[in-house]
Amino acid sequence: MTHSASGRQQVIKIMLGCLLWIAAFEVSAAGYPERPIRLVVGFPPGGGADLVARHVALNLSQSLGTAVVVDNKPGANGTIAAAEVARAPADGYTLLLGVTASQIISPILSVKTPYDPLRDFTPITAVGFTPLVLVVNTKLPVKTVAEFISYVGSSKESVTYGSAGTGNITHMAGELFVQSTNATKLRHIPYKGSNQVISDLIGGHVDAYFDTVPSSLPFIQSGQLRALAVTSRERSSALPNVATMQESGVAKYQATTWFGVLAPAKLSAELTERLYEALRSSLGTPEARQSLAARGVELILDTSTHFRSEIEADLARWRDVTSKAKISLD
Repeated sequence: MTHSASGRQQVIKIMLGCLLWIAAFEVSAAGYPERPIRLVVGFPPGGGADLVARHVALNLSQSLGTAVVVDNKPGANGTIAAAEVARAPADGYTLLLGVTASQIISPILSVKTPYDPLRDFTPITAVGFTPLVLVVNTKLPVKTVAEFISYVGSSKESVTYGSAGTGNITHMAGELFVQSTNATKLRHIPYKGSNQVISDLIGGHVDAYFDTVPSSLPFIQSGQLRALAVTSRERSSALPNVATMQESGVAKYQATTWFGVLAPAKLSAELTERLYEALRSSLGTPEARQSLAARGVELILDTSTHFRSEIEADLARWRDVTSKAKISLD
């Protein structure tokens, strides 16, 4: 009898402890955020990912009522930044502006990637996507994709295209173009960031670039670069007069890149939902939507569950492309 009473007291103590832990957790979630949030982006300032990160940070900051600081950690196709976030505490104060390059391409191309894109992150929401755009040096004697393919085929020397790094989406779009058009004389030149490619493209040191729309848009608008085609199924609202690859005769060609907010694995459901709602409410306004569209980014804002399923589908699709191209970072 005494043993039974003692046992009941022990059970009651455990239950009270659990209730106190849950209450403390709820208070913690309710009080979030209590300090600035860091949004890590794996690319240098000025590129497409950085532009989106700063837009997200501004809107999220206004929605949550705390500073959201963009922290650029460029290198290795965004994997340095992603690895840092994967190792961070799952407390909602360290977030990643993930992109196709860091969350899809790099893990496919290298078994040495220091994280698993599904196991090591909590997807919050896909913010949006952007097509890429094939841009060329204005002195290149081509104005259409067909003329570019013909120019590549007839050139005595290799025609070069730059990328923001081996395995970057800007590289993969080029490889998909080669596979789709048999433009085998098109030679890849990897750089360490978008700004360097654009500088050399304008200077005539490289011939072409499959760039993200936000990155190249100002240079297209100023006439420093010539846009031949966008890589999405439909035309970009930021470049309505530029044809798609499919309209240009490259059947079934499609290559877009997404931008999404992710946290370290095992972020609580409460904080995941809090961040999703903050992003949805702040970025879903007509003003924010138009601001992103003007930069060439089409808004998505899907749920954490749907975002995860899209990551899984993307991994399967790009694994097929990279396998055919026989590209590996190992």
